[in-house]
Amino acid sequence: MQENFIIYNEEYTLIKDVLQKLKINTVAKAVFITDSEGHCIASSGEMDDINLNSISSLIAGSVAAINSIAQMLKIDSFSAILNESSKDSLHISLINDRTMLVVIFNNSSNLGLVRFRVRSALEQLTKVFQIIYKKLKANDKMPGGSPFEGVSDEDIDRIFGD
Repeated sequence: MQENFIIYNEEYTLIKDVLQKLKINTVAKAVFITDSEGHCIASSGEMDDINLNSISSLIAGSVAAINSIAQMLKIDSFSAILNESSKDSLHISLINDRTMLVVIFNNSSNLGLVRFRVRSALEQLTKVFQIIYKKLKANDKMPGGSPFEGVSDEDIDRIFGD
């Protein structure tokens, strides 16, 4: 399991802007970012929170399975996954090793357009996540960066009586 990370308000606003533009430019039903553990990070579009969280979890598992197949085929990883039906399609792209961009669109959009617009959005999102990781690293180097720094398992056992 990976350590959770923090998205600062400034970067969250940038992410939401990218998602909203992508939704409009692709005529998508919904666009969202999920992490590798299935947590929805940000979204834009016509999805209720319950479905979005369930779909995020299933997508994370699906991407993990696809990447296992890639390893078996001696491929580093697949950068995009497409699922099509007669009505709706799902396009999943890796932003980095922890996050995925998901676009849900129907026949009113075009796969070529979606791929073109996603490529641009991925460049923008990659830069935003790089800023987030730089901020996190800078905060780790600050004195007192973690409230649990210097606390051992024994200290916790002593506090809670175990």
